[in-house]
Amino acid sequence: MIDRITRSAVVALLVLLAMAGSASAFTITTGDIKFTIDSYDSGTVGYGNTDGQKCNSVATCDAVPGITKAPGSIGSVNPSADTMGIFSVALISNISTGQTLFTKGVDGFLTGIFGNLSDSLVSVSGCGGSPGCTTRSLSEGGTFRIWKNAVDYNPALGPLVVPGTKDLNNNQYPGINPGSLGLYLSGVFSAGVVFGDFTHTYLSTFSNDSFAGNGSGFLDLTGGSAFNTFNTDALADANGNFHDLFLTVTFDDVNGAASQLGWTVTNAGQVKGNAIPEPGSMTLLVLGGMLAGWAFRRRKVV
Repeated sequence: MIDRITRSAVVALLVLLAMAGSASAFTITTGDIKFTIDSYDSGTVGYGNTDGQKCNSVATCDAVPGITKAPGSIGSVNPSADTMGIFSVALISNISTGQTLFTKGVDGFLTGIFGNLSDSLVSVSGCGGSPGCTTRSLSEGGTFRIWKNAVDYNPALGPLVVPGTKDLNNNQYPGINPGSLGLYLSGVFSAGVVFGDFTHTYLSTFSNDSFAGNGSGFLDLTGGSAFNTFNTDALADANGNFHDLFLTVTFDDVNGAASQLGWTVTNAGQVKGNAIPEPGSMTLLVLGGMLAGWAFRRRKVV
């Protein structure tokens, strides 16, 4: 009798644990989380090859002579935007445990759109030496959306605006939005990447010759099915304020893969944050724990 009760409880617990694992396409566990991403970026370039500050507001940056405005901003709902693009999540891993939580193609696809980053403080330096001119740009604004989809993104469609169908600054890109399986996360870029700066939300630095460079910024979440999982405010910025996620990317177009499709650069990067277990998984695990406790008490009584 005791063995039968114990076996039944164990089987039931295993079933509940299996349900917790399949409560969604993948299950996020508590701890330090890293999203590994790849992306295509449409950006404004051509601020010149002479040292000095080029602009100090969105309006003056829009008016810099000779710039090549980001293709994705021409005809957009936000023509002042200077950085926008598409991205795909390759992996989600738990840094604390080394566990892989999501793998692109195996657990479906998480594809996204970012945009509305407008340059508002740009300077160029190093033009008198080697390796040459470097552009440093600080931007304002910034939005992003991640959808669960049945297929990966298609960068061959390019960044050019197609009214009503494709506008990265309006969260529109065929095959990504609307997501076939729902919105996973949405959010905004937030100030704090530079100490003492409470205005700019994204910092990028790149070589004028190769466009090779890097970017970074803090992100705060606003919605999506995983909002409660990642809305932790666990990451402190340079000014002591707290955010949900932190983005770092490196980019270039050395092999021409981006420019051949109309983009400016391809990116590789990561987004770090913290997470709490998904509500559905937590509920099932609590039920499993209750059942195990009941079996133990039942065994003592019998």
